[in-house]
Amino acid sequence: MAEALWTGVAQAYARSFAGLCAGAIPWMLVDLPRGGRLLDVGCGTGALVQAAREAGHDALGVDPDPEMAALASAALGARVAAAGLPDLPLADNGFEAVTASFVLNHVDDPRAGARELARVAAPGGTVRATIWGATPPPQAVMWNGLLDAAGATRSPSPRLPVERDFERSPHGLAGILGEAGLAVTHSGTRAWRWRVAPDDLWAGLTSVGNFGVLWREQSDDVRVRLRTAYDALGEPWRDGPDPRADFVFDVECVVVEARVPRS
Repeated sequence: MAEALWTGVAQAYARSFAGLCAGAIPWMLVDLPRGGRLLDVGCGTGALVQAAREAGHDALGVDPDPEMAALASAALGARVAAAGLPDLPLADNGFEAVTASFVLNHVDDPRAGARELARVAAPGGTVRATIWGATPPPQAVMWNGLLDAAGATRSPSPRLPVERDFERSPHGLAGILGEAGLAVTHSGTRAWRWRVAPDDLWAGLTSVGNFGVLWREQSDDVRVRLRTAYDALGEPWRDGPDPRADFVFDVECVVVEARVPRS
């Protein structure tokens, strides 16, 4: 269910929300020992893998969507396997660092996914994960306001069954990594400012994830009203009053680091 929201949207994602998610890359890589093997699970466009290689890591990525894996392969000049949680075609204990940036909040079984991250990490290795927290991010607040003003229909967003879901917070993410047998060493949040061009953000809002689901269920009249209202937006959403100005959002995510026990 969750993975299906991201099928067939690789190009739109690369134009839009890939730039948003890239804001977490510095934290994902900071202070990792150079030269070790690193696996990025759900690598998207491959930006984290590229940054890891430039920092001296032997890095590779996997992504469950074949279109996204192909896009990342082209960017990296190396094959990116089309694979995802909780079934990675990789041996146990193979990586000194395993990263999963905005992945565990988009899989059908987060706890099974966390166990798989732990399985492929080497004893003493580091697992780092990020998710979006429970508070709606500013780009969603903006979009929801436009939907309301345009009289858009609102089908309920798909949700995980209660027994599979987890609290979208530092405590909640740390909890499922701890349940997977990892020793949590840090949990908290990271914040940054995301700047995106209007046409690039529009490509994401009308295609990717739950944003795309809402867009596709609207009538033509509502879509016209949404685009008109979007183009008319100014401050505080844009960097200045010019309707061609970039959108700028102050965003925050949940971050957790954990270690694989050596015993």
